[in-house]
Amino acid sequence: MKRRLLLIPILMGMAWLADRTSLPLKAAQHAWEVAEEQPKPTSKGKDEGGNDETRIKERDLKEPNNVGRVDLNEKKIKNANLEVEIAGPARIKATLQLYGKIALNEDNVANVTPRYPGVVKAVYKRLGDHVSKGEALALVESNDSLRSYQLFSEISGAIIRKEVAVGEVARDDKAIFTVADLSTVWVNLSVFPQDFTRLKEGQVVEIDYGGNSVTKGTITYIAPIGSENTQSLVARAVVQNPDGLLRPGLFVTAEIQTGEIDAPVAVRPAAIQIVSEKTVVFVADGTAFEARQVNLGSRDDNYVEVVSGLSAGDPYVAGNSFLLKAELGKGQGSD
Repeated sequence: MKRRLLLIPILMGMAWLADRTSLPLKAAQHAWEVAEEQPKPTSKGKDEGGNDETRIKERDLKEPNNVGRVDLNEKKIKNANLEVEIAGPARIKATLQLYGKIALNEDNVANVTPRYPGVVKAVYKRLGDHVSKGEALALVESNDSLRSYQLFSEISGAIIRKEVAVGEVARDDKAIFTVADLSTVWVNLSVFPQDFTRLKEGQVVEIDYGGNSVTKGTITYIAPIGSENTQSLVARAVVQNPDGLLRPGLFVTAEIQTGEIDAPVAVRPAAIQIVSEKTVVFVADGTAFEARQVNLGSRDDNYVEVVSGLSAGDPYVAGNSFLLKAELGKGQGSD
């Protein structure tokens, strides 16, 4: 009985101590709950409906490829003479770009060789001269008969090689003149393995020489064997050369149309601009023009395929878009 009486005060003291300890914990818990109920502050002091950052994020989610925006008044738009078209499907020519070299048309080359060995008594033509078929080139005195005879050109053309002089001994197994008809030439194009299947005889090739001169020819020969050194084969085009500007030995670039591509979305080449190292097209929205980043595919002189970044039906600036690029640059420079 005495032991029980002694335990009662001890238990009462422990209960009082536990209650005192829990008071700070309860106060801290209450403060946390009150803090959680308080509204969180908004950025830049904006309310929830007018938060600039929220609007920017929403816009970026809608147009993640938006590079910039230009707002113009109607007067500026009229003065800029912007041409707006609708992006949509187009048929684009599939082309193959090749490099090549001009060569003699070996079907129109003639070597002139003495019939009998002898001493050259006269040379009538110089290197580079143009001669007609049957025209005399030199006079040779035969060693056997001591009679002189003339050498004649077998074709009309230019003398591209001359290895003879008066007084020399001409041999009957060595050509002393080479005459070439340069009214047509060969263009030998180098084709690499990934493009072999895209070529066939009869294809039209557009040849650019000198940077601003273009002519056309036809593929007449595709080599059945390749080059071990370059791992390429030769595709040959015969090209008309009436003005003589295609000089054998010079390099050229060429383009061959190998087919056509149906592009779901395409724009005019003049619509493409580079802004901040990104390829963009300016999409029209009333008096505002958005620089939309795009990924491009095939192209020809009339259209460029847009793989992504633009949808069919989007109005875009097809002409004078460079003015919008300049205007956008002014805005970025002032930021």
